[in-house]
Amino acid sequence: MEQNNLWRCKDLYLAAFVYSQGKELTKVEREGKTCWFVFANPNALCEELQAAYWANRGQTPPKVFADAIRSLKDLIFAQA
Repeated sequence: MEQNNLWRCKDLYLAAFVYSQGKELTKVEREGKTCWFVFANPNALCEELQAAYWANRGQTPPKVFADAIRSLKDLIFAQA
């Protein structure tokens, strides 16, 4: 979902992939029990990464991806 050069997603693993690619996470928004990860999205690069993720074309090293997951989980539970 894109709005005003921002891109939102609620899928933890997709967000971790985008985050592991160096995209700027601007905030985590809560809507009830759902957390939305909001990224800066100049030039719609997040959509390209989303397509790469679903097409299984990502080139992220496993440790970088795992670290991104841990970082996003820490953000989720720090706000709980």
